[in-house]
Amino acid sequence: MEKISVIVCVYNTKKFVKKCVDCLLKQSYKNMELILIDDGSSDGSGAYLDSIKASNVKVIHNDKNYGLAYSRNVGLDNCSGSYVGFIDSDDYVESDFYEKLMASIISEKSEVSICDMRLYYEYDGTYKDVLGLDGDMSLLNLINNGLVSSCCNKLFKKSLLSKFACGKVNEDIAVVIPALVKAKKISYVPGVFYYYVQRSGSIQNSDFSEKRFDIFDGVKGAFLKIKDHPLANDILDILVYQQLLLLYVYVICNIPSFSKRLRIIRKYGKKILDYDIKNNKYLKTFLSNEHGKSKVYYRLLFFTLEKRLYFINSVLIFSMQLYKKCFKRSVIKEVNDDILVKLAKRQFGKKQDVSVSAVIPNYNYARFLKERVYSILSQDAKINELIILDDCSSDDSLKVINDLKALLSPYLSVKCVFNKKNSGSPFKQWQKGFDLASGDYVWICEADDYCDKRLVGALLSLIKDVLDVRICYCDTAFIDKNGKVILPSIKPEIDILKTGHWDNSYVNSGLSEYNEYSFLNNTIANVSSCLFKKDDYDKFFDISSEYRQAGDWLFYVNVMCQGNIVYCNRTLNYYRVHGNNVSSVMKKSKHLEEIKSIHNYFEKTYGLDEKQKKLIEERYEFLKKVWHL
Repeated sequence: MEKISVIVCVYNTKKFVKKCVDCLLKQSYKNMELILIDDGSSDGSGAYLDSIKASNVKVIHNDKNYGLAYSRNVGLDNCSGSYVGFIDSDDYVESDFYEKLMASIISEKSEVSICDMRLYYEYDGTYKDVLGLDGDMSLLNLINNGLVSSCCNKLFKKSLLSKFACGKVNEDIAVVIPALVKAKKISYVPGVFYYYVQRSGSIQNSDFSEKRFDIFDGVKGAFLKIKDHPLANDILDILVYQQLLLLYVYVICNIPSFSKRLRIIRKYGKKILDYDIKNNKYLKTFLSNEHGKSKVYYRLLFFTLEKRLYFINSVLIFSMQLYKKCFKRSVIKEVNDDILVKLAKRQFGKKQDVSVSAVIPNYNYARFLKERVYSILSQDAKINELIILDDCSSDDSLKVINDLKALLSPYLSVKCVFNKKNSGSPFKQWQKGFDLASGDYVWICEADDYCDKRLVGALLSLIKDVLDVRICYCDTAFIDKNGKVILPSIKPEIDILKTGHWDNSYVNSGLSEYNEYSFLNNTIANVSSCLFKKDDYDKFFDISSEYRQAGDWLFYVNVMCQGNIVYCNRTLNYYRVHGNNVSSVMKKSKHLEEIKSIHNYFEKTYGLDEKQKKLIEERYEFLKKVWHL
């Protein structure tokens, strides 16, 4: 059994380090040593480390605070394992974290193994999962990820590692990237096993410090170590985009002080001149994915940056900040129990010829559940029942759901079902919702989405005199985690042939909709925007469950082709986007494979003519280009 050395560097994290060390002492992989380095802590962290009584723990005290890079180097000098892992002292891992990583190394004969990571934002209770390679282990796909430079969600063969650059923050990149490039093989363990805690006072989340510019040294250092690799220039393009350009977009542009931001931009602008950002293909993709005012804004932003027009650049940022403050207000309403009870009572008193069952599939969205229920109960139209399905959440969802049931059930039919094991597929939860629903129409309301109070009423009014409507849906806007609109309409995204089909409300037969539009791409942005006619769709759920990313498109087409489809040209549904949706977390290669598989299904089931096939091939070429496949 190979020995693993786990290096944990500790500096004033007494509040968190016990949880971190406890999860390491409970690891199911037994041939491990823990190297705990106290980097001159002043909060009692060092004393806690000394109190640990375990034979596989080695505690080292630095005589003063030297920084994370220095301490990691101390750990490397004192470890005896042939494989090395790193964990930040305020993070934690699953009990089988290292067993999973080592098993992957052994079974696949790899030199590095990597797993998904969950970023938990301690200061607001939100999180997002990152990586998700989904089988695409190409080096460029692996590196095209904002957190690939982290050494914490990986297990390395020790011989791949070089020393960290002392005195620098963002020191991982010049060690991790060369190790990944040098490794003969890298294996991936799907699933979240590492929890990366983001604290408001941490380096990454505190007020901007010019130490953040150390990342330029990290990118340069990484490139110098890999410059002879055939893919070195492609990797550099990725690193410049992921590590430098996104730092500008998501951090520097959000500095509130005009004078400080201008000073930082001037220094940043001089440093970024070393790179050809105008021709960075990943930046081009980022810009092509923007629409309307955002596209104009970002193009001007990078143009003025490239031309060294730093004052104008900062004015542009100020203008966008002012615009967001004045016009980009949250669509989310304040919610409390009294308001929910009031709305439930109001629902109880409504009468309606057509009954609607609202189904809420939930997985770890406790923080959004009350907002979501509010948006459902506030509907002008009557909601006959509320069905909440929890898919084995690990947050506070169960308590929130039980509290909601106790609060609302005196006035409204509330059904709650709790899975003891995660189903692994949203379609299994949708199917369960249809089975439990008693309404004429089923509304799948994803737990983290939101909607206008007129959504159901507007859709019902359109289908009142139309026979056999299988799907009725409306336009969708995108909102961020705080409920602010970041994309006012999905129409430019779905109307890729520029037909104008969605410029007005319409009724169409499902087969015509498929043959004219939906054969090419998914034209329904979000399930929360739809009312489905209640029926037995089990065979369609089973087929869609075979897909991880494009199964909803297949489900919509199969259902619409059973009858008619109706569209409402009003933006009444809000799809919530979590985190940075421009990263390679999209799992592009797998996504394209699924799209091709679905087109094969369409051809066999509904048929495709030569004109449609030509458009499909053009679509593939477009996706390959923009996804760099």
